Amino acid sequence: MKIQTPKYILFITLCVVATTLLLALSYKNNSWAVENSLEHQKWQRSHHQKSMLLTSPDNILGNFNNTEIAINGVTTKFYKKDNEYWVNTENENGNYENYKIEYTFGFTPLQQYLIKTQNGKYQVLPLSWDSRAKERGGQRWFHIYGDDHIKPTDRVHWTQPLQNWNGMCADCHSTGLVRNYSPESDSFKTSWNQVNVSCKSCHTSDDYSDFISADNISGWELTEGNNTAQWSGSKRDQSEIEVCAACHSRRTPITDGFKPSSKFLDSFSPTLIQSPEYYSDGQIKEEVYVWGSFLQSKMHSKGVICSDCHDPHSLELKASGNDLCSTCHLPTYFDQPSHHNHSLGSTGSQCVNCHMPAQTFMQVDDRRDHSFRIPRPDLSHATQAPNACTSCHLDEKPDWAAANIENWFGKKQGTQLHYGEILTDVMQNEPDAEKRLKKLIHDPDLPIIIRASGFPLLVNYPNEDSASHVAQGLNSSEPLIRLGAIRATTFIPQEIRKKLLLPFLHDDYKSIRVETVSALSAFNEDSIGNPHKTAYKIALNEYEKATEQTMWRGEGHYNYALFESAQGNHQNAKAEYLISQDIDPYFAPSYINLADIFRGDGDELLSGKIVDQGLSVMPDDPDLNFSKALHLIRSGNATGALTHLNKAVAAAEQNARYAYVYAVAQNDMGNGAKALAILQSAIGHNPNDENLNLLSLNIHRTNGNWNEALKYASNLSRLYPNNGMIKRIEADLKGKIK
Repeated sequence: MKIQTPKYILFITLCVVATTLLLALSYKNNSWAVENSLEHQKWQRSHHQKSMLLTSPDNILGNFNNTEIAINGVTTKFYKKDNEYWVNTENENGNYENYKIEYTFGFTPLQQYLIKTQNGKYQVLPLSWDSRAKERGGQRWFHIYGDDHIKPTDRVHWTQPLQNWNGMCADCHSTGLVRNYSPESDSFKTSWNQVNVSCKSCHTSDDYSDFISADNISGWELTEGNNTAQWSGSKRDQSEIEVCAACHSRRTPITDGFKPSSKFLDSFSPTLIQSPEYYSDGQIKEEVYVWGSFLQSKMHSKGVICSDCHDPHSLELKASGNDLCSTCHLPTYFDQPSHHNHSLGSTGSQCVNCHMPAQTFMQVDDRRDHSFRIPRPDLSHATQAPNACTSCHLDEKPDWAAANIENWFGKKQGTQLHYGEILTDVMQNEPDAEKRLKKLIHDPDLPIIIRASGFPLLVNYPNEDSASHVAQGLNSSEPLIRLGAIRATTFIPQEIRKKLLLPFLHDDYKSIRVETVSALSAFNEDSIGNPHKTAYKIALNEYEKATEQTMWRGEGHYNYALFESAQGNHQNAKAEYLISQDIDPYFAPSYINLADIFRGDGDELLSGKIVDQGLSVMPDDPDLNFSKALHLIRSGNATGALTHLNKAVAAAEQNARYAYVYAVAQNDMGNGAKALAILQSAIGHNPNDENLNLLSLNIHRTNGNWNEALKYASNLSRLYPNNGMIKRIEADLKGKIK
């Protein structure tokens, strides 16, 4: 029997086919339109387009014509074979091996190269091509770490985890990247949608209209009577900054991959303004990728976004030199010698040289500080931070620059204490620093990121009043301040901490929930209790996923071991430390903490063996040498400990604790003069350290050196003005001198 298809089914089928064809044609036309748009043409010449590419004659910039170069004691050869690009260089064992170049990485001012190794890992070759013009010193091979020989046993050797592309670099150089790391097999199955940074890295909508809104096209206006432009629309939409921040920030990923539609704090845990990444006044010190600097600026507080200055597709500046700044800053007022006090057209008259001083990274890559700060050479002595003036006038001192600025503008700059001075005083244990810090973290006139960064420093003042300030920070509507406050809770007793933090298991932002689980690591699901138990289970899962994102290097397993240890799961903690040592053998903290666990178990012998294992691969590591010294002291071998204490102090001369223990050991063995020499050097780095000053005072008192003893007594009296014992010692010494 012949079956006839109902007419309505045929009609529906034709409609579906027609719709599919129209969609395909629409997609094809849309793709054609995108690829032929002005935006696409701009993108083609951008850093994003060239962030990562397959090797080809068009993409490779370096000289691979059998070029042999000797750098830092390693001779490397670059050559071609069967239309492929190869390198012969030092491997993880110190031997020479041939490697195929798989991808290029960037293009200017330098180009790096990726090599595929075992378990799906790609490593970044440290020998890079300087793509600058020859007259600028370019067109050469160089090592990104300069003249220092990086041994295969160094964590930053190119074969080690810290040079791993999958974990360190990949998510910002390709679109839709997922690391797909397996901690069980220590392997990656990394995937991406596009090899470089393309449209979908930033855009969430298919028609790429997501950044076009009334708020973003209203514009800046220079109105009569104002020297600086004002935003003419309603409150500025600054959501674009979060999209850029995903890559242009110093942060730790808490998810495997991210989307431009995601909130920044749902995908990353940011580094706040702290050492060693920043100077205490907030200037860039290490590679921090703009976001943390820009959030300090007045421009950010007024509503400026990245694309006000940068073309979002070519990434180039929208105008050259001072013309860019003059779009918002009246040139007849600012671009004049009466403002910058330099000749027109000179280096010193360029706005960026005073307000955006540059630091050089990777030997040739100059990056400007985006905090747009006013030069403050008067702060350089206090903060040890650079200043734009003497960074240009290399033959002059900060005092000279400060005197000139005061002569030009008067003393108005120094009338209020700068937050850099306050944070420096906190780190140097200056009197009244606690009081000033507590004022800083609640000051509404300061950048939010600076206030947030001040909260973790409250751990220097572990008292009830500090806890109350932490509680105030936790109640803030600003997520960065809540994040900083949670990081400050480590000194608060566990039960009080639990009561304070349980509500933040429900916070809107994943990074805050993850930070909360970490801060509550001493509690488990049973001890959390209702009504927070379900929220804890969800946040715990988020914490575990976040920790997995760094398990390809030592820190990941190390951090999870800390969590397991706090939970009382010591066997699990031991296992995590052992894995950390296996995948990242030159990461010292894993050896030290594992040794401490065995010592806590009463096994001093095994504890010492673990430290020896670390020293066998890192003989000069200061922390391992100090740990070994303590082990020897506990074992009754103080003489043997001196060698390791000397190594620890030599390698970490700013560590006050190491110097103090070394000086105590020398003094106990009758070497008072040696102890004083150690203390004097250490106090040069830590002038207000209580233990260093007190030991110096006691040794000089014992030796009858009243004048020398008085110096330290007076310093301690200044630091602790309410300490009656110090006051009595100071008075007694003054009496003896009379």
